[in-house]
Amino acid sequence: MRGVLVLVIFGIVNLNLYSAYLYNAKGKVYYKTDDKWILADENKKIEIKDGTEITTERASSVEIYFNDGSKVKIGPLSYYKLVEESESNVSSSLLIGRIRNWVKKTTRGYNVKTITAVCAVRGTDFFVGVDNEGNTSVEVYDGSVDVKDNKNKTFVVRRGEFVSVGRDGIRPPQKNLNPPQSLESHLNNRMLMQKEIYSEISKEEVVKRSQVEMQMAEYQTRKTAIDAFGYRVRMEEYVIRPSENQFKYVVLNTRENRFDFGKILFTFNKKLPDDLSLVTKNMMTYYGSNEPDIYLTEMNSVISNTVDKVTEEATGGYMKPDDVSNPSVWTHTFSNYSFYAAGKNERDENGGKGKLLWSYSNGNYTYLGGTRPDVIKQNPDGDEVLHNYAKNTYSDGTWISVDDYVVFDNGKVATLGDFSLKSGEDKNSFIDKLNFERVYNSSLFSDKIDLVFSAKLLKDIGIIIIINIDNR
Repeated sequence: MRGVLVLVIFGIVNLNLYSAYLYNAKGKVYYKTDDKWILADENKKIEIKDGTEITTERASSVEIYFNDGSKVKIGPLSYYKLVEESESNVSSSLLIGRIRNWVKKTTRGYNVKTITAVCAVRGTDFFVGVDNEGNTSVEVYDGSVDVKDNKNKTFVVRRGEFVSVGRDGIRPPQKNLNPPQSLESHLNNRMLMQKEIYSEISKEEVVKRSQVEMQMAEYQTRKTAIDAFGYRVRMEEYVIRPSENQFKYVVLNTRENRFDFGKILFTFNKKLPDDLSLVTKNMMTYYGSNEPDIYLTEMNSVISNTVDKVTEEATGGYMKPDDVSNPSVWTHTFSNYSFYAAGKNERDENGGKGKLLWSYSNGNYTYLGGTRPDVIKQNPDGDEVLHNYAKNTYSDGTWISVDDYVVFDNGKVATLGDFSLKSGEDKNSFIDKLNFERVYNSSLFSDKIDLVFSAKLLKDIGIIIIINIDNR
């Protein structure tokens, strides 16, 4: 009888447990459990618990089912978290992307939180979208939704209406003349990627995204080395393909008292091959009588210490022949190039890129202040030491400097003489011990930006060709 009683008690307990599960995963969908990211099986129902985080990649989606009949569909390029499901409430958050919610009319509450808004309902059909700058849009297709901004201002958004919420607050609801949004028709991937490159610079944002992207990285390396100033730095680097004609290189630096990172997005004129090195090894210079079939068209990059940043934007890329009538060498050229820098006061200028210091378009240069800056270039440690220094000072007093080093893993700054291999040493192992370090300082910054990245990963993806090393 005691055994039967125990079974009955467990049966009652199970009836009162609230649970949710993932289903209908399409493409690349990842969920995080016990601090591990797992690729969701599209043919399997996957039970999830409070605190589960879910990410979707390009052309990917997944559905979440709750035991009261409610459902959420997560669209492409989204980051969603199930915060809590209980008898009285379902609470979730959307960091970026799009979701559609079909909420059954029950006694328990249902809310979705974003960076700028909280949406609360008890039964409705509604859409929530969040862009890279945290701007939230809410569309209601049935019922009503209470939408509150970070200043506790609230509007009731009714069927057939939509509302926008930015960092500056919520705007009054408006009539929605458009049909319900398709989650698959997500924001232009090119625009999303550029916003991510320029706008996500806090350590939390960068680390969170990297945890997801490393699960799908095509190339990846981790190492610890000493920088040019004697500090130990942990480097994490990886390469992913956000779309078929792009690849992104990311490097993270962690030292005892600082965090720096760099991101570069490369966009090409057409789909990249499976072997990325077939393109990267000829990316800047190509030898042949005919123009290469695939070439770089755009580049977007940021280097930052999470407060200050340097960003670069290049468009109109093409391969320029050495001789139009009889070409043998093609050199990559950008028609347009812009260089920006920003401290905390300039970080939102020019769409998040910062203050424009200089640019050119089809060979015509423009400069901050209207005139060419004063330029200093030096080899501070002598011509044999691989340490270069340059400083630009503009007419309004703004200045920026850069130090470039080639550094061995042990912190020794390389010299030209070091590029003679020792007996028994091969070129690959030599390259794998080398790192590059770039240090930016500026009158705009609160601190320097100090980024170390390895030669190994660049070699692996074909950007560094192993040449000019003397085998003695």
